[in-house]
Amino acid sequence: MRPDASSALRMATERLLHLQSEDGSFEGEVLWCPMLSAQYVLLHHILDRPLLPDRRRGVLRYFERSRLKGGLWSLHEHEPPNLFVTTLVYVAARLLGVERGDSLIEPARRFIQNEGVLGIPTWGKFWLALLNLYEWRGINAILPEVWGLPRWMPLHPSNWYCHTRMIYMGMAAVYAHRFQAPVTPLIASLREELYPDGFANADFASSRNRLRDADLHARPSVWLRIGFGFARIFDRLHSKRLRARYVDSMVRNIKWELKTTNHTSISPVSGILNILTLWLHDPEDPDGRRGLAQLDRWIWEDDEGGLRVSGARSASWDTAFALQALSTASEIVGVRDALQSGADYLRNQQIDNSFEGFQEAYRNDPLGGWCFAAGWHGWPVTDCTAEAVLGLLTADSDATDVTALGDAVRFMLRGQNRDGGFGTYEAKRPLIGLEWLNPAEMFADSMTEHSYVECTASCLAALVACGERFPQLIGQAEAKAITRAEAWLRRVQERDGSWRGEWGVQFIYGTFFGIRGLLAAGAQPGDPALRSACQWLLDRQRDDGGWGEHYRGCYTGEYVAHDESQVIQTAWALLALLEAGDTDWNAITRGAQFLIGTQSADGTWPRQDMAGIFFRTALLDYALYRQYFPLHALGLYEQRRLEN
Repeated sequence: MRPDASSALRMATERLLHLQSEDGSFEGEVLWCPMLSAQYVLLHHILDRPLLPDRRRGVLRYFERSRLKGGLWSLHEHEPPNLFVTTLVYVAARLLGVERGDSLIEPARRFIQNEGVLGIPTWGKFWLALLNLYEWRGINAILPEVWGLPRWMPLHPSNWYCHTRMIYMGMAAVYAHRFQAPVTPLIASLREELYPDGFANADFASSRNRLRDADLHARPSVWLRIGFGFARIFDRLHSKRLRARYVDSMVRNIKWELKTTNHTSISPVSGILNILTLWLHDPEDPDGRRGLAQLDRWIWEDDEGGLRVSGARSASWDTAFALQALSTASEIVGVRDALQSGADYLRNQQIDNSFEGFQEAYRNDPLGGWCFAAGWHGWPVTDCTAEAVLGLLTADSDATDVTALGDAVRFMLRGQNRDGGFGTYEAKRPLIGLEWLNPAEMFADSMTEHSYVECTASCLAALVACGERFPQLIGQAEAKAITRAEAWLRRVQERDGSWRGEWGVQFIYGTFFGIRGLLAAGAQPGDPALRSACQWLLDRQRDDGGWGEHYRGCYTGEYVAHDESQVIQTAWALLALLEAGDTDWNAITRGAQFLIGTQSADGTWPRQDMAGIFFRTALLDYALYRQYFPLHALGLYEQRRLEN
């Protein structure tokens, strides 16, 4: 018997409608780890702008709430203690007035002393050096001169992944100053706390490559270590005049970045460095001051969780998926108005002009794109654009502007790679891989753009949907792009039928999108690739009807079964099977029953493991994923149940 999901669907829909903002948007928090909140505190200390008491209490509340069971901190809540995050939080808490020996941070002090702060990853060494808690001679040189290489060279930063490019631009500009905060009594005390054998006795020069194994995803490659050696020699012999010229150029690029992102930067990771760069250049710089004020855009705060700096804002992304989910429950009171309001919001977030100077700033032309956050962010993404287009066409296709859709189509095509797949912010630029150059020891796959299953599938679906609604938008070039994208998707499918995702955990997420992409390209129910993908999902359904994949597999690129079913992953799997027209209604019914059974009385689903990820090791909790994906799955299930 196929269970009736109408009641669960109604409760989920009413709950999601309750979360819609007055402007029509939907947005849930994208929770990462305390690293950014700690750096937020460190920045204010360096700038000598102490946080207001309410903010101080909010940050400390977040530090308290985000501790692991043993009282330490890590890159995410499921990871063992991490020296990098724990040290930054410890120092930040002390700068906020927490006394030495306080129960909030005492376990961290013991952990840091036992592990040895000299083994902290390079990003940690960098921040400690700024605070005069480490020496610059113990950090591998971050050369501004790299930005002076010819742009045709693969090593030029214009070829790097945009987040990495922006982070290291800020780090290089700051490194050129070798700034260190004054040694106050508090800094002197921190030196004693971090270095029990004495700060003066620490061998910083020989510790530049000393790295705690447990903090690393991969140690620097032999080629990168050789490069560090050359950089160290160059750093001793460099021309001060030439370096000053490159730093001035970086300052101009950073100011351009701030002005084209409403002074937010692509993320707070690089944004904090950008603010620091401009402050070192001119403490009264107006762009730097506005950037400091605009850090508030990245902040989430409430009484329970405290104040945390998010790694991303997701209004356009969440709104697009919420509209697609709500469209399956359009007969419920209030949904049609919500769809209209959400579509109006999305239309207003499309970037409608090319930023002057984007080529000199190594940027893709943003015209026609949607950002992960909102239009103010200024960094549009291919799949965010695709999902926004799908959300608009689903919610309010009659009011969609063909000119705006044409701009969106052209933006997406600018993100297609030579192999037919799609990147995120831009197409892959270098012909050779650069992961061997990756200096961020804690992360991987962060040096260049790649072709991603999720981006390719989303763009395929949006391009085809645009063509169905407005055939004049799909000419020869667009048709060829669709064919190439489908061929790439088929080519990268694993032998077992799955696809590996990059931005969610992991094979269930990738297979969900892979199936969507093939369907958009015209795959029929009997298509072998489609059937193989569905069978892969069916083979991994758990006894309780749900699906669950553990994040540990992201580290190695392997599927690792979770020991309990996950609501979000169950919704992904169920959506994929339903959209593909799979005939195993026993499995589909069990999946729907799992979602119905785990729903709370208020229409929500429980928070479980983080389902989002980036750079292989950084898990993210997308708060609204556990609302609109199960809603979408149950809505589609109800449609199919009633049809059959």
